[in-house]
Amino acid sequence: MKNSCRRFWLAGASAIAAGLWGQAALAATGTQAGVSVNNTASVSYSVGGVSQTPVSSNNATFVVDRKANVMVAEVGGTATTVNFGQTDRVTTFTVTNTTNAIQDFRLFATNIGLGGTTQLGHTDNFGVTNIRVFVDVNGNGTYDAGADTATYIDELAPDQTKTVFVVVDVPASGPASGISGVQLTAVVATGGTGSSLGADLVPTLLADDPSQVDIVFADGVGYADLLRDGRFSAGDEYAIAAATAEVTKYATLISDPLNGSLLPKAIPGAVVEYCIAVKNIGAQALTSVGITDNIPANTTYVASSTYVGGSFALGVCVADGAQATDGNVFNGTRIATSIASISAGATVTTRFRVTLN
Repeated sequence: MKNSCRRFWLAGASAIAAGLWGQAALAATGTQAGVSVNNTASVSYSVGGVSQTPVSSNNATFVVDRKANVMVAEVGGTATTVNFGQTDRVTTFTVTNTTNAIQDFRLFATNIGLGGTTQLGHTDNFGVTNIRVFVDVNGNGTYDAGADTATYIDELAPDQTKTVFVVVDVPASGPASGISGVQLTAVVATGGTGSSLGADLVPTLLADDPSQVDIVFADGVGYADLLRDGRFSAGDEYAIAAATAEVTKYATLISDPLNGSLLPKAIPGAVVEYCIAVKNIGAQALTSVGITDNIPANTTYVASSTYVGGSFALGVCVADGAQATDGNVFNGTRIATSIASISAGATVTTRFRVTLN
């Protein structure tokens, strides 16, 4: 009997709801949960050819249930570039309330784990630390450490969106081509009480009760969650900035047999100094830098003329650095030197001299 009545109540629901809510019913989330949908039928009849007073039915009533749903999306579609040792590095997401009611949302973020595939299709090979989640309070789309301190979404209206930041620290070391995937999950929580996070919603497992707001999970499968589990997730990643070297070689006449060091010319017997300048134009230190240079044809290496780790200023190689032992750097045909590290933006040189045959 209850089922047949329920079918009768639903028959006129769409017309009544449209009259009550107008354009609100056209929103993506539909009619809001808790709205009472009412319907009364009228029966007219005649007895012995005489029209009788129409008879009205009882008022059949049910309330609209809560279709709990949420959407989380990564913003930008690219990795956040970082360097080892950095702090408070940010990835950005949006969280949209696609539930037909005002809701709170509990937020949490985690590493995806070594060997996992990021949402951007790369393999995770290191983990970020000190993972935190903050809501964009002022709505400017930029993480403001002093202002964006809320850790959950409070009283978000249907079809409204909030920007959410995942903020992490990067470890001091790791793989040169480091990728660290993170995932943000939003859990649908009870709304209705401002300035406090409501409890996670629990789906209604029993048959529908027309007198109360039942809860139905309607969320899809996200990056790291299941179908209709009351939550949704999306992923993003941090990528270690690639280190890049820019190499420039300079040749400078030092002296010749006739003019000495005063306006020397490139004649036989002239001394030429080669300077190899290595500049780090990346955002991460270059390490174990090896420099190899063959002694040019028609020249002879000048003994004990190699200097390593020199500086570069005002467009010229500075006459500094540490003198290298020939036995360590010269094999009779080429120079080979090494530099332990070149910091981001720095230039380090290797210098040696030859005599023009």
